[in-house]
Amino acid sequence: MNSFNSLRRWLIVLGLRLLVVPSPAATNVVAAMQPGALAYHLATNAVGRAAPFTAGREAMVEFHTPLTIELNRFLDPAWSQHFWLHGVNGLSATPIGFSNIFNGQGLLTMVSPRHYLCATHMHPETYLIGFLGANNRLYWRKTLQRLDVTNDTTVGILDADVPASVGFLPVLPPDYANYLPTTPGSVIQGVGMNQDMCLFSQPMTLAYPDFVIWNSHVAVPSGLGTNWNVTIRGGDSSNPEMLLIGNQLVLVSHNFTVGSGPNYASQIAAINRTMHGLSTNQHLQTDYQLTLFPLTNWPGLH
Repeated sequence: MNSFNSLRRWLIVLGLRLLVVPSPAATNVVAAMQPGALAYHLATNAVGRAAPFTAGREAMVEFHTPLTIELNRFLDPAWSQHFWLHGVNGLSATPIGFSNIFNGQGLLTMVSPRHYLCATHMHPETYLIGFLGANNRLYWRKTLQRLDVTNDTTVGILDADVPASVGFLPVLPPDYANYLPTTPGSVIQGVGMNQDMCLFSQPMTLAYPDFVIWNSHVAVPSGLGTNWNVTIRGGDSSNPEMLLIGNQLVLVSHNFTVGSGPNYASQIAAINRTMHGLSTNQHLQTDYQLTLFPLTNWPGLH
């Protein structure tokens, strides 16, 4: 753990410096921002979604409650109509909170109808978990078991499948470097989430195989301005970091530090083994594995 933390700190410092001072343009970086490329789509797709709204908390909070979020988010909740990502697929895969915590700290994200990913240093298994389905119905689940993977990544298994109206997120595949720029200093348009149940612009770099780095002080070329960015803070740990491809949220990482999180794409085999182990331990007839979001419809960069 000490060596991991040392590497993490080094990458954060290096990654943030590289984001502020971009490297000279490389072939794949230039190609990535051409119309038709995936990185260009990520940027312009987000801009199109945000265009009808003014950046700020009201447009970023994903659901509405009759009372303030801090009082009780489970009293007749409903997805906000005045939310820049209203109607995209995958919002329900992250719960709206836990039964005895009045904010969105330490959330998990479903990656199958039964399994979730979360930060190892957080413990959602100690609470009842509330999922708001796409139909505005609230579903409660609890964790049966959790197993740690590596690099602050943990897999948990619920006591029952979540319904289709809750669903789960596909994960960025390991061949993403064929479609997205990975040169240090290259930035792509992501979507972050914090404990205030806000979803916002998250400028990311995928330059490191084990980590995803982000920086709220920069803007993505052709993407959202910094007024749509929000800086991660204490208590936001474990909440997801994603891409929006078309109408689908795709899981990339979770908040580990202010500016970094584990790269799920580099852990796919280990996560699948852990999911299988949990299913076996609980004697499930189904053997769910990660769903990888295919990128083959996008032009390659090499």
